[in-house]
Amino acid sequence: MVDVLVYTKSYCPYCRWAKELLSAKGVKFQEINVERNSATELKMRKESGRDTVPQIFIDGKSRGGFEDIADLDRAGKLDELLGIRSIGGGLEDSPTESLVILGSGAAGLTAAIYAARANLNPLVIDGLQPGGQLTITTDVENYPGFPGGVMGPELMDLFRKQAERFGTRIIYGEVTGTDFRRRPLELKMGDGKTLRTRALIVATGATAKWLGIPGEAPAPAGYGGRGVSACATCDGAFFKNQVVAVAGGGDTAMEEANFLTRFVSQLILIHRRDKFRASKIMQDRVLKNPKVRVRWNTEVTEVLGNGKTMTGIRLKSTAGAAEEIMECHGFFVAIGHQPNTAAFRGQLDLDDAGYIKTKSGSTRTGVPGVFAAGDVADRIYRQAVTAAGTGCMAALDAERYLEEIAHG
Repeated sequence: MVDVLVYTKSYCPYCRWAKELLSAKGVKFQEINVERNSATELKMRKESGRDTVPQIFIDGKSRGGFEDIADLDRAGKLDELLGIRSIGGGLEDSPTESLVILGSGAAGLTAAIYAARANLNPLVIDGLQPGGQLTITTDVENYPGFPGGVMGPELMDLFRKQAERFGTRIIYGEVTGTDFRRRPLELKMGDGKTLRTRALIVATGATAKWLGIPGEAPAPAGYGGRGVSACATCDGAFFKNQVVAVAGGGDTAMEEANFLTRFVSQLILIHRRDKFRASKIMQDRVLKNPKVRVRWNTEVTEVLGNGKTMTGIRLKSTAGAAEEIMECHGFFVAIGHQPNTAAFRGQLDLDDAGYIKTKSGSTRTGVPGVFAAGDVADRIYRQAVTAAGTGCMAALDAERYLEEIAHG
C-alpha cells in the first residue's frame, strides 16, 4: 500500500478538493495542517520546494498541489502512482439516470434541491472543483438571507447539506467527453466509465484565467507554487510582512487584494487600464486601505526568480513608459474566469467566448434534454444569486422535459 501525505490548511478549497479526489479513489492518507505550526510549514516548504497548499507526497515523493494530481488523473497516471488497478468501464457500468447535474456550485446544487424535491432522484457529479468558485472566496456579503455576510465555503456547505437532505446523490468525478447524438445521452468519465442519462443540467461554472506569461506556470516550469498563486485565501498567510502584487481590476482582484492586506506589509495592485471595473463598494475598500498602492495603465509581462522562488515581476506600461522590474515576493493573478465547456465543444452551441448558448427565457440548449445554468452560460452577471436562480430554472425545465418524454 502506498503512503500518501497531504499538507493542508483549514480554509483551503484546493486542499479540500485534493482530499476529495483521493477519498473518491478509496485512498487512505495522512493529513498535516500547517496553519499553526511554523516548523511543519518550513518542513513542507523545504521538502516540496513550494510555498502553497496543499502539497501531496506519494511514497515520500512530492507530487505538487491539487492541480498537479488532477492533471495526473486526467492523464491516467494517478491510479498507477496510488497502486490502483483500473478496470475500465462501459455502458454496463451504471443504469440510466433520469437526471444528471454536472457541477456542485450554486447553480448545480440549487438545481439538485429543486430536482430532488420533485422526486427526480438527481445525480450530481462534483467536477474538479467541488463547491465551485465560492469555495475560493472569503466574505460573501451580497447573498440574500445573510445580513452579516457569510464565508463562501460555509455557504456552499449549506447548499450541499440542503441538497443531500432531499436525497441528492453526489459523487466526485469529471466528465471528459459527451455524445449527445445518442439517446439516452452519454457522458464519458475521467475513469473511463460511461454514464447514461435522459436529461442533463450543465452547471460546470468557470475557472480562473491566467496571464500566460513567462514564469507563471506551475513549478518546475515556472514559479507557480513558488510565489505565484490564484487563491489568496489558500496562500495569503505564507506572505506575512512581505510585498506582494495582484493583477486585475474587477471584484475578484479587489477581494484578493483586500484579503491579502491582513498579512502583507504592502500590496501593489496592477491594472492595465486607468480605472477599475469592480463594484464601487469593493473599489472604495481597496483604495482606502493604507497598505495598497495602485499601478494604473500597467501590465505584467514576466515573473522573475532565482530558479527556486520568484523575486519580482517585469512591468510594461500601456501608456508608453519604459519597462521596469519590480521586486516582490508574491504575485496573485485575479483577471477573471473562463467557462468550463471543453467537454461540450462540437456537442453544444457555444458563443465566441466559449459560453453555452441557451434559448431566450429558458435554460434549454440546442440539444433536447440538455440544459445549462450558472456561469457556464452567463457571460454578463456571473453572480452567486443569478447562478442559483438559473439552477432553479434548469431543474424546472428538466422536470417539464422528462414529463414530456414520459407521455410523448
